[in-house]
Amino acid sequence: MEQLDIERYVKPEVYDLYYSWLTADIPFYVARAREARGPVLEAGCGTGRILLPTLQAGVDIDGFDIHPGMIEMLKKKSAALGLSPNVSVADMRDFTMPRKYALITIPFRAFMHVLTTEHQIATLRCIREHLVPNGTLVFNLFYPSFDKMVQPDGEQILEREFPHPETGLTIAMYTRRTTDRTNQLLKIEREVVESDARGYATVTHRDAFSMRWTWRFEMELLLKAAGFSRWAVQGGFEGQPFERDTDEMVWTAWKD
Repeated sequence: MEQLDIERYVKPEVYDLYYSWLTADIPFYVARAREARGPVLEAGCGTGRILLPTLQAGVDIDGFDIHPGMIEMLKKKSAALGLSPNVSVADMRDFTMPRKYALITIPFRAFMHVLTTEHQIATLRCIREHLVPNGTLVFNLFYPSFDKMVQPDGEQILEREFPHPETGLTIAMYTRRTTDRTNQLLKIEREVVESDARGYATVTHRDAFSMRWTWRFEMELLLKAAGFSRWAVQGGFEGQPFERDTDEMVWTAWKD
C-alpha cells in the first residue's frame, strides 16, 4: 500500500531480531486458528512470526504481506523447516484469494498501517468477502492511551531493552514519536542498537513508519460499514474484559 514506505520500514533481515521478545500473542492466534476447523488466512503475515507456529500446529493456513522482502524471508524460513506455505505479496485493502476462509487474522496491529477511513472500510469489506458464512475475523490494536498521546513530540525515549536471541547481548530500542491528533496518526522513527560484550554499540538499525489509531466505538462503526453485524472486543490475549486505555483491544467479528 502506498501509505507504508517500504524503503523506510524495518528491513526483513532484522525483523525477527526486532521482535524476538514478542511471544505473548502467538499462543492466542495459534489457538484461535486451531479452533476455526477450516482454512485460515493471515493478513500482514510478515516473516511468519505467527504463521509458522500455526502451520507447525497442523493448521491449513495461507498468508500475505504487502512487503515482498518479508514474503521472501518467510519462504526461506519455511524451507529451512521443511514447510511450504501458500504465501504471496498482496495489499489487504484489495486482494483476491482462490478460496474462502473460516478465520482471517490481522495480528500485531497490522491493521493500523491502513491510514484512512476509506481504506480501513475497504480492507474490512475485502476480508469479509473472503470469509465463509459464519466465518470469523480476529485482530488486535492498541487503544490510544491518553497518557501517551500527551507526551511531548520529538523526544527520543528508550522503549525497550532485550537480549539478542542468539548471543544474549543487549539490544536497545529507541523511539521518537510525533502525534498528529487531528488525523489520528502516530509517526514513529526508531533506532535499534546492538551492543557488544563490553556494552559498546556495534550496529544501529533505523526505520520509520506511521500508524492510524482507532477508538473503540469508531471500530464498531467501521465493522458495521463493512457489513459485519456482530463483534466483540476483549482487553488482551487472556480474554479479560476491555476496561482500561492501556489494554490491548482484541477484536472478533463474525460474518452472518
